[in-house]
Amino acid sequence: MNLFFSLIREAKHLEEEKEFTRAFNLYAQSEAYTKDESALIKIKAKKAWCLYSVGNPKETESVFQDIIQNYPSHPLSITVYSRYLIKLKKFKSAKVLLQKSILQFPSYLENYLLLASLLKDMERSEEAIEVLKKALSQEHLSNGRGIDRKDIWAELGSLYFSRGDFNSALASLKKSLKMVEPDEFLHYDLLALCYLDAEDAENALVAIRKHIEYCKEIDPETLIILARAHCRLGKVEEAANNLIQAYSIEDSLYLKAADFIDFAPLLRNGFFTTLENIEWEEP
Repeated sequence: MNLFFSLIREAKHLEEEKEFTRAFNLYAQSEAYTKDESALIKIKAKKAWCLYSVGNPKETESVFQDIIQNYPSHPLSITVYSRYLIKLKKFKSAKVLLQKSILQFPSYLENYLLLASLLKDMERSEEAIEVLKKALSQEHLSNGRGIDRKDIWAELGSLYFSRGDFNSALASLKKSLKMVEPDEFLHYDLLALCYLDAEDAENALVAIRKHIEYCKEIDPETLIILARAHCRLGKVEEAANNLIQAYSIEDSLYLKAADFIDFAPLLRNGFFTTLENIEWEEP
């Protein structure tokens, strides 16, 4: 077994070094040292990607087809082939394959996530939402790459937000937040935006402050959200200081059309005339 892991480690290193032929040979060698189906599917997929990287599309397709045929009862076989189809921009084929896989393996989380991501990229967010809701309706779900229900709720919140359904976005993000420790939640900035759209500036301020506390890095977008919350609460001076800090990061500031209303007090008092490189998104 130690030899197996040594071969895999060396193969991955060679792959990173773009030594694809040597990596392929080590992956092939490692197959003799495991009977685990999941491990074998991953190894064979690695071999296929090595072939793809050296410009052998026919052999690449052949390896993926072998995976599908030899492991029909394992949902990971669909996952690895679908990722290849997506790489080739064969989105419709990947979509059909993943939809069939979800019907066949309703508890396998990763293919729900992959299909939802694909639909989102295809600008079919309503369908992506339905896929994630279907995943959440399953009583049992296998973890996919360390991802579980809290991440599905968070992604659902992001999708709802992108569609302008802020109440559903807020509800989804709050469900995600309840499933983790406060310092493990990665979406306080989006939560703050949802609170702003829900006319709840106090909770928006709490959320964006937590984002700053746990994220440890402050970017202009974060500071603009902080400024919006301060302005909503009548803390105009604090908002101005936030915007000056945001401006100083890149010596410029880009503000969205939605910010006009929140920053009305700063527009009235002439604050923005003191900054040279301000770009406003067209409403």
